[in-house]
Amino acid sequence: MGYGYGAQYDSSDINSALDTGNRGFSEMLVPASDGLSGHGTAVASIAAGSRNSQSGGIAYESEIIAVALKRTGGSDGGYTRTIDIMEGIDYALRKAIELNMPIVINLSFGTNEGAHDGNTLFENYITDINGIWKNIVVVAAGNEGDSRHHVRTDVSSNINRTEFAIGDNEKNIRLFIWKYFQDEFEIYLNTPSGKRINISNDVTVSSQRENIESVLAMPTPYTSKQLVEVSIRPGNSLDYVISGIWSIEFAVTGTIKCGIVDMWLPTIEAIGLSTGFLRPSPDTTVTIPATARKVLSVGAFNQDAGSMAPFSGRGYTADGRLVPLIVAYGVDVTAAGYGGGYVRKTGTSFAAPKISGYAACIMEWGIVRRNDENMYGEKLIAYMTRYAVGIEGEEMPGIRQGWGLI
Repeated sequence: MGYGYGAQYDSSDINSALDTGNRGFSEMLVPASDGLSGHGTAVASIAAGSRNSQSGGIAYESEIIAVALKRTGGSDGGYTRTIDIMEGIDYALRKAIELNMPIVINLSFGTNEGAHDGNTLFENYITDINGIWKNIVVVAAGNEGDSRHHVRTDVSSNINRTEFAIGDNEKNIRLFIWKYFQDEFEIYLNTPSGKRINISNDVTVSSQRENIESVLAMPTPYTSKQLVEVSIRPGNSLDYVISGIWSIEFAVTGTIKCGIVDMWLPTIEAIGLSTGFLRPSPDTTVTIPATARKVLSVGAFNQDAGSMAPFSGRGYTADGRLVPLIVAYGVDVTAAGYGGGYVRKTGTSFAAPKISGYAACIMEWGIVRRNDENMYGEKLIAYMTRYAVGIEGEEMPGIRQGWGLI
């Protein structure tokens, strides 16, 4: 479809490759890009797996458009850029239009790289496709609720220092500091080795103990805030970043009109459990792009404990919108395993496809069977959130459960 890379296979191609029984041949045609984690396999089976199995999917007669995302760089398999995810969404949407079929786009993916206010290019793109074709975008809220990866501080108060721990064996730590452009203050990074580095502007510090780089991003057409992104890497004589207590210090130099600063570390998938803020803010921990507008953001409920899963990302967004909008079972969810068999999966990545499956069933009733041909987008979100069931002891609507459980 004009992307300049990739290959397209239909169901007959895939089934023929799998039926050969030759794993090498089948993976040549259908690459095993899911990796040993089996993340994509599990997500697809929860949403639309066959009912003739132990792990029956919700919308088990659905057609599936599976997009294996391009990976960039890295000896460990690399990473996926948000632009590649956007192209994957574009492909799925164009294919649905070509087939004249409504589509549920499930995104079991999240990042902390953004202001969490719906204004990144990635979030804006996902918001904008709401008006294209008969679709709904369902996004996992992320597993950052108890991760200690977010803190909010007010530089106009007497508290001007924020401490964070870096655990052992970290290769690279990135810190995202979002401030209002209208506020005037300097930002310093204090290291365990005693250095105090002004990171308010672009700076690079290289030494035997640590390598520090900060980049200042000014307001853009997409956001009025400023970003200071700090990269902390091992010193020239070390293999890992120095573990211990680091801190960010703020020094007011002029007018403070707001004073609020939000800081995020990378998600739990990217850094160790020992790395985090010492006095974290558990709110505003829903990951991007679940913070986009006009998407159905999904948190995780612990069905065994009868309560919200503590790891489930919490609202509000940084600009005050309710997220997640809904929650589903997300602890020990039965799913198809990579390479065969069944596994138990935990996380909002596995709550989201349940909601995607339900959304597909409702869209079939409304659009395919012509009971309501406008049953997609925000209308579908409105109906699903209306009939969600509130969780006892949780605020309604609330920053943990949204409008409730399905």
